[in-house]
Amino acid sequence: MLMNPALRDFWNTPSRYKVLYGGRASSKSHDACGRLIYATNKIPLKILAVRQFQNKITDSVYTLLKDKIDAFGYKNNYAILNTSIKNNNGSEFLFYGINRNIEEIKSTEGVDILYIEEAHALTEEQWEILKPTIRKQGSEIWLVFNPRLVTDFTYKRFIVNTPKDCIKRYINYTENPFLSETARLDIEEAKLEDEEKYNHVYLGHPKLDDNDAIIKRSWIEASIDAHKVLGIEPTGQYKIGYDIADSGDDKCATVETHGILTYRVDEWDAKEDELEESAERVFKQAKKENSIIIYDSIGVGASAGSTYKRLNKSENVKIKYSKFNAGDKVRDPDKIYRDTKIKNKDMFSNLKAQSWFEVSELFKNTYNAVMKDKPYKEDEIISISSDIKELEQLKEELATPHKDEDNLGKVKVESKKDLKKRDIPSPNIADAFIMAYAKPKVNPLLAAMQAK
Repeated sequence: MLMNPALRDFWNTPSRYKVLYGGRASSKSHDACGRLIYATNKIPLKILAVRQFQNKITDSVYTLLKDKIDAFGYKNNYAILNTSIKNNNGSEFLFYGINRNIEEIKSTEGVDILYIEEAHALTEEQWEILKPTIRKQGSEIWLVFNPRLVTDFTYKRFIVNTPKDCIKRYINYTENPFLSETARLDIEEAKLEDEEKYNHVYLGHPKLDDNDAIIKRSWIEASIDAHKVLGIEPTGQYKIGYDIADSGDDKCATVETHGILTYRVDEWDAKEDELEESAERVFKQAKKENSIIIYDSIGVGASAGSTYKRLNKSENVKIKYSKFNAGDKVRDPDKIYRDTKIKNKDMFSNLKAQSWFEVSELFKNTYNAVMKDKPYKEDEIISISSDIKELEQLKEELATPHKDEDNLGKVKVESKKDLKKRDIPSPNIADAFIMAYAKPKVNPLLAAMQAK
């Protein structure tokens, strides 16, 4: 396999970013490596080839580049070294794993082409380091990948919101002139066996759902304006879920609901010495609809209750408020969870996990009602207004946290610490959303008494 003529114009078009994406067996990596060998044999170029993880040199495109050198008949022009490849004309290939060598990559100078293999795994934080590293005049950044999730940074940054001076090309096995008949027949058989999987693997369609996520994105999408689709007029209690910032980089967030409907979202920066001002901000909003405030009472949020008690008294109003302690024990501990035959206390690690999974069930019910026309109870579905300006952020935050387990094997929600390892900030809006829909652990009569 040399180079695919269908991609000639793509490679020959000058551009800061070249993005080649699609399904498996489409010749993407083969063609990129072929172009690199062809170019480096003509003029001296410094190539930085990276991928997310590289435990050994053979994990990289090192072997594929060697094969291209042989295929072009350039073997005498290149020195194949243990950790690099060099051409007699001064061209050089360097290989790194991004995850463990980001600081070393950052100090690399004079790069002509940064080639990112399996670029779907690139994080925003890594990109902010890599991009300014490639600063030589006329330098290019090539990204080659099979799309994974619609929420992945690379897909959003380069396919959905394509930057200026970027050329992107979608390609699949149907355009690969070197594909063997055996491989083609295997692919066609895969299509018959599981068309959805075929669309993802061989046609490069990104998945909407992360299988590890507690709430599937497809369920969330089905909930957008579900009340309108199902002909339901929202009724019942107004609520405000209030997530309180617990660190310098964190933000406060509120989600306002009316019965099954989420109709407003807010998020703002608030320092620790501004907690009272933030609580007053939420109280002012609650007065508009006589909403119940459900607030995060862990850590710095513990003082919010006393603020609301004071404001009720000073303003002569009766705004109800209730604590939400994510680390608290589960509600109804001896009740069986759904059809699992497992008690809540044995199923969930804490109240946060129980609440996330109960809200997940509401989304699933809504998906079945909207997409599959299944019967439903109005208090067992959920709807999100399409008028919310932070809608995309809300959807992404809700669909991000993964299911996890504690040391006893009980279900818990992926921690903020683990989210940070995936380069994901704290899901403040999503946490506020869960509070707004969580079933109360505190007796409603107690909340009423607090308002007196």
